[in-house]
Amino acid sequence: MGRRSEKVTERWRTLKNSSGFRNFMLFLVFVFVSAVFWFILALNDSAQDHFNVKLQVVNMPDSVTFISDVPDKFGVTVNDKGTNIWRNGYLKNPSITIDFKKYAYDGILHFTYSDLQSSLKETFGPSAQVTSLSLDSLHLIYTTNPGKIVPVVVDCQVHPASGTTLVGAIKASPSKVYVYGSSEVLDTIHYVNTVDLTLRDLSETTVMDVKIDKIKGGRAIPSKVSLTIPIEPLVRKEAMVTIDPINVPAGTQLLIFPSKVPVEYYVAMSQLSNDEDRNIELVVNYDDIANSTTGKLKVTNVSSPERLKNLTLKSDSVEYAVVRD
Repeated sequence: MGRRSEKVTERWRTLKNSSGFRNFMLFLVFVFVSAVFWFILALNDSAQDHFNVKLQVVNMPDSVTFISDVPDKFGVTVNDKGTNIWRNGYLKNPSITIDFKKYAYDGILHFTYSDLQSSLKETFGPSAQVTSLSLDSLHLIYTTNPGKIVPVVVDCQVHPASGTTLVGAIKASPSKVYVYGSSEVLDTIHYVNTVDLTLRDLSETTVMDVKIDKIKGGRAIPSKVSLTIPIEPLVRKEAMVTIDPINVPAGTQLLIFPSKVPVEYYVAMSQLSNDEDRNIELVVNYDDIANSTTGKLKVTNVSSPERLKNLTLKSDSVEYAVVRD
C-alpha cells in the first residue's frame, strides 16, 4: 500500500512539472478571465425579465378588516441594464408597501396605476422600465364594523364506497365563523355555507379543508373550515323480529305461524352492539286474506331505523289462522 502511494505521488510530480500540464492550466486561466469579461459585458446590455413582487399593506388599524381579497404578490416585467436587473431583481426580494393611512378613505383603499409605477421605480431603480403588470390598480373595500358570529352549514354530498356507510353528521371545525361587512350586509346573514362538494367512494373517515362559500358584500374569517366525514365499515347482523297483525276486525283474532321471522341487515361497526331490533316493525295485513290463494300472508317491513342498511327478510310470508270470538 505504501509503495503504491509513493508511485502515485511520483507520477503527480512528474505531470505537474511537465510543460503540457503548465500549458493546460494557463489555458484554463484564460478561459476563466474570458468568461468573467463576457459576463460583465452581458450585464451591461439591456435585459428583460419577469418577477413576482411582494405586496404588503402597512399602518393598518387593528379595527380594519378587508372585504376584498388583498393579493400578496403580483407579476411585473422589467426592462433595464443587466446589472440593475441582477442587483434589484435577483439579489433582493422585490416588494412594495402601501401605506393604509395615505391611500384609504371612507371604506376603500385605492392604489392607482401611477402609484404602482412609482412604487416599482423605487423598487427596481429609476432607469427600470415596467413593460407589463398583472394588475393595473387596487380597489380594496374594507370595514371597521366588528364581526358577526354565525354557524357554518356544511354543503356536502357523500357517497361512501361499497361496504361502508356515513355514521352521523359531517362536522365542521370551527363550527362558527366571523362575518365582516357593512351593517346592511350583516343584518341579512344568519349562517354561511361551505362550497358545494360531492365526494364519492370514501372508504374511511376523512378530514379535509373546505372553503366557505363567497358572501356578496361580506367576508368570512376564517375563510375555510376543516370537515370530518365519519365513514365506517358495515357489519352483517341477524335478528328475530315479532310480526304484528294489523286491520284485524273487532271480535276476531289473527294467529300467525311463526310469530317471528329472521331478518338480516348491515350496520356500522360502532353501532353493532346497539339494540336495533326492537325498532324494526314487521306486519301482516288482515285485509290481504281476501286475495290470498296460498294460505299465507305476506310479511311487510313498514318501519326500521335509517342506519340499518339492506334489510332483508329471511321469510317473507307466514301461515295464518282466523279465530272468531
